[in-house]
Amino acid sequence: KNTRLSVFKGREARLNRVIFMVLDAKKLVTSYDMFLEIRRIKGFRHTKYSSVDRRMKALQQQHWITWKGTRRTKPGSDSPFYELSSRGQTATDVDKVNMNDFLKNAKEDLLLELRTVLSSFRESQHKFQKPRSRG
Repeated sequence: KNTRLSVFKGREARLNRVIFMVLDAKKLVTSYDMFLEIRRIKGFRHTKYSSVDRRMKALQQQHWITWKGTRRTKPGSDSPFYELSSRGQTATDVDKVNMNDFLKNAKEDLLLELRTVLSSFRESQHKFQKPRSRG
């Protein structure tokens, strides 16, 4: 129905969506706080902390979320705060828009703006691609 982004596909899609939703609402969250928030959501009551923590680290490694400082825990270790990166915020915005509806119903100025953004992205990608060897 919407534009299918890789972060919202596959086995991790449901948990990723919930993590993005909580980060969008709460701004700064540790893994354990995220776990507590997710456990409150119907359908995620039996989610384990290790699954949430592993997913958070994977999303951070893929640059969907970023570290924003640390907090001292009761046992004495530091727990990082996570927030949505600009890439993650854009992914949530793109996920909320049905591209077919956008292309059918958008005004000319919005279509022109999207074309400009897409063409500049293609140009930047073209500059960084290695030339293919012919032979």
